[in-house]
Amino acid sequence: MASESPEPQEEQPVTHEPFVLKILATVQVHRNLNGLRHNDHLRYRQYCSRRLRRLYFALRFKHGKNRFKQASFPENFDDPKWIFIPLVQTERAWAFGVQLKADNAAAAAFNARWRHHSERKFAKACQYAQHLESVCKVHCDQRTQLEAEAYAAFMAGTWLVEREHWAEAKTKLARCKKLCEHFILAADQAEASALRTHLQELAPMLRECRYNLGEAEEEDEGLSKVTQSGKSTKDTDGGMTYRGHAVSIPSEKIKAKVKICLESAKAVQADADSENRGPASTEKYGEISIEFGEVLKDIHGEMIAAGADADTAEWRTAEAFIREASLCLSVERNLMLLKSHLTKLDDTEDVNTIDSRRYCRPEEGMRFCELIKEDLAALAQLPESSPDLEDRLAVYKKAVLDYRCMYLALCHTALGKLLEAAALLDMLTGRIEEAVGSGGPGHLPRLESLFHHIQQQLPLRVARWHCRVLVLLAKSKKTKKDDAEEPSVDAPKTKQDLLATFPPKFLDIPCKPLLFDLAFPCIEPPDLDEILPKKQEGKGRQAVAAVAGALGGLGSRLGGWMGRK
Repeated sequence: MASESPEPQEEQPVTHEPFVLKILATVQVHRNLNGLRHNDHLRYRQYCSRRLRRLYFALRFKHGKNRFKQASFPENFDDPKWIFIPLVQTERAWAFGVQLKADNAAAAAFNARWRHHSERKFAKACQYAQHLESVCKVHCDQRTQLEAEAYAAFMAGTWLVEREHWAEAKTKLARCKKLCEHFILAADQAEASALRTHLQELAPMLRECRYNLGEAEEEDEGLSKVTQSGKSTKDTDGGMTYRGHAVSIPSEKIKAKVKICLESAKAVQADADSENRGPASTEKYGEISIEFGEVLKDIHGEMIAAGADADTAEWRTAEAFIREASLCLSVERNLMLLKSHLTKLDDTEDVNTIDSRRYCRPEEGMRFCELIKEDLAALAQLPESSPDLEDRLAVYKKAVLDYRCMYLALCHTALGKLLEAAALLDMLTGRIEEAVGSGGPGHLPRLESLFHHIQQQLPLRVARWHCRVLVLLAKSKKTKKDDAEEPSVDAPKTKQDLLATFPPKFLDIPCKPLLFDLAFPCIEPPDLDEILPKKQEGKGRQAVAAVAGALGGLGSRLGGWMGRK
C-alpha cells in the first residue's frame, strides 16, 4: 500500500478552536471492544479497515475510482474526524505487525519473511504516528499534543525493539512512560485506569531493553513517590498539609478558590454535626463537590501547560490534596445518606409489605454502600498511601461490605427467599464477631468517627433482622406442613390442587438398558431363493403387453387419418 503521508502545501491559518481528543484512552477502549481483550489482532485489524473505510466515505476522502490514485491529506480542516484517519491507520498497521509476529511465534518453523513483513508494518505504524503528531500540533490543544507525542513514542519504541536497537527503544519507551504517568495525575478515574493498563504494556518491553543492555533492574518510580520532591522548607499555605507534606499552590487565583472550598466544607460539616440537620445539608455536600471539581480542572490545566519535563511537584501535591478532600466529602455525604436510611430501617419491622417498601427500600442501602466502596478505593490509590492508612481504609471497606451483605439479605427477604437471607445473616454474624475494632484517631479523623458510629450499631441490627428472618422461615415451614396434612374434601378441590401444582416435579424412573449386538453384522443371511416357489407368469405378461402396444399404435393411426381434411 502506498504511503498516505501529506504532501507539502502552503500553510493556511487555522480557523477553528483547538480539537480535544484523548488519544490513549480512546485507543485502549476500542482495543478492548474489538478483539484485543482476547488477543485477537486479526479481528482488530479488520475492524480498523472497516472504520477507515467509513471515515473515507464520511469525509469524501477518495483515492480514485477503479484504480488507486494518491490523495493528499488536507492541511486545513474543520471536522475533527480527520484526526482519526492517521490514528486508525496507525492502529491497523500495528495490529497487522503484532498478528504476523504472533503467527510466526506459534508456527512450527521460524519464517523469515513473516518477520520482515512484521517489521515493515511496525515501521509504517511509526510513520503514521508521526503524521498524527504533526497534525495534532496544528489542530489540537496542548493535552492532545502531548498524548500524540506519547503515542508516537510508543510506536517508535515498538519498532525499535523489533529491530533490536535497545538503547534507542529504551529512550522512546521511557519518554512514553513519563508522559503517561504525568497524564494519570491529571485524569479522572476511568481515564486513569486506561492509562495504567497502557503502562502495564510498556513494562515488559522496558525490562527487555534493560536486560539486553546489561543494566540492573530499576526501582519502580510509581506515583507514590511523586511528592518526595515536594517536601519544601517553605511555609504551608494556610496550614494545608497532605499526609505529612506541605501543600504550596503557586497560583494565587487557585489558592483563593481552594480556601473558599475548605471554608465551605467546614461550614457544611458543622451543620451536619448539629441536631437540626436535614436534606439541605446533603445538597450542600454536592455543591461543594462541584466546586472542588472545578478547582481540580484548573490544576490539571496548569499541570498540562507546564508539561511533563517541568518541575510540577507543587502542583502534584496540591492536586492530591484537593482530590483527597473531595473524596472525603463524598464519603461523608454517602455515609450521611446511609445513616438516614438505617434510621428508617430501624423503624421498619417487615420489608415485605407495600407500605414498608414505600418508606424504606433495601436496594437504596446497597447503592449507598457501593458508592462508599468506590470512594474508598479511590482514596487508597492516591499518592503517599502509607501501610497504616491502607489498613484503616481496609477496615472501613469491611464495615461497608458487612452492611451491604445485610442489605442483600433484606432484598432476599423481600423476594421471599428466606433460606438465602438466613444463610447470609448467619454468615454475617460470624464475620462481625471476628471484626477488628476501632483503632483510635487515624489519618482521617472525621471518617474514623463516622465509621466507628455505624460499625458499633451493626451487631444489633444484624441480630434483630436475623431473628425476624428465622421467625418468618419457621412460619413458612409450618404453613407448608399444615397444607400438606390437610385432607381433600371433594374431587373438585383435589383437581384444583393438582392444577395449582402444575407443572409437576420430575420423578426418577429406571432407564431401560441399551444392548449393542456387536456380532450381528458378521452373520450371513440365508439364501431363500431355493425355498420360495418360482413365478410362471412372465410369458403371459409379455404377450399381453405386445397386444396392448399393437392396439395403441393402430388407434393413433386411425385418429390421424380421420383428423385430416
